[in-house]
Parts: sequence; structure tokens; C-alpha cells
Amino acid sequence: MFVGNLPVGIAISELSAVLHIPYGPPNHDGTLEASFVDLKAHPEWVSMLPASLGWPETRGLLRALNRPESPWMSLAAHQDFTTPDDPGFRMALTSFVTMCYADVERNGKRPLVDLAHGLKRRMSDLLQHASDELERILFLRVLLELQPTTFFQKNLHGWSLTAFLAAHGSDADDARRTWGVGVRALQEALSQLETLPTQPRID
Repeated sequence: MFVGNLPVGIAISELSAVLHIPYGPPNHDGTLEASFVDLKAHPEWVSMLPASLGWPETRGLLRALNRPESPWMSLAAHQDFTTPDDPGFRMALTSFVTMCYADVERNGKRPLVDLAHGLKRRMSDLLQHASDELERILFLRVLLELQPTTFFQKNLHGWSLTAFLAAHGSDADDARRTWGVGVRALQEALSQLETLPTQPRID
């Protein structure tokens, strides 16, 4: 899928596997990524997460998602450099952030589907504008993936949304620049969607 002259693919998909919050089965490696960290309740922990160390883009996104007035909260985040499948590029930077409504009783499927479609529309516009302003092509893929999610602390079965970004470049710096534009577009799109009408709670 292409957006104007911008080789950005933005797709929406759905998983059947259930995400467990807190995570399960547990990872026992002793890091902060080994268990769910409630950044909405503890925003001061954002800077201590491995995903934030050396990554101000991720740190800014997590702070925006989890600030008190935001309707969202993050459930997980990660990014890493990888070898691209496309031989035309030397480096790729892939990342994900999983999010939902902070009021977990609002995480029914319909509200998360609406969120995914809202993000897709706004990110398409923002990334096209960024490409025009920068006067360069952005090689970026975005996948918005819906997933059934069990919130054990509330004994609720709902949904969450993961935004996957994959940026390609001639080297690590080039890939990171493109990825940074994608992260900022995601953050801005979420900000624009904060004023949406309140969604009904899970029955």
C-alpha cells in the first residue's frame, strides 16, 4: 500500500492469541521487561525501562501515552535494529508499542478497532506531510494489530492495540531518522484522537 508518493504501508490486522496483563508466562531474567510495568501509575519508571535507555523517541512516546490526562496507557514497548529483507537497504529499525485505554473497562473490541482506524487515517496524513516537508521519501511500514487481552487485576477480557513500525535506511542513522518521524507521527495522531467521545464500557 502506498500513500501518494510515500512508500509507507499502513495496515490493520488482528491476532487470535490472548495477551495476558500482567504478562504470562513470566520471564525470569530479572529485567524490567520481565514483567508488566504500570507506567500510568508510575510514570517515573519510564526512564528506567530498557526500551527507553538511549532511545529518547521511545521515552517521549511512553511519557505522552501515560501522562495523567491521556486516556491511554502503554502495556509494552521495544525497538531494535535488524537486517532488512529488502537488498536495497543496509539497515532496518523495527519497534512496537502496545496500548489500550487506561480505564480498562473501556477496552472493548469496537473502541480499539475505532482507535486503529483513526490512527491509520491520521498517520497517513501526518507522514505524507512530513515527507513533503522533508522533501524526501520515507521508507516506513506501519502495522496496527488488534489483540484480545485479559486484564487479570480487573478480571476482564478485552482488547489492546499494538503499533509496529519498521523503518529502512542506507545505514543505522538513516533508518533511525525515518523511524523517528514515524514515532512522532504516532504520538501526534494519538494526541489528535484524545478528544474522541467516550466509548461504552465492556459489558
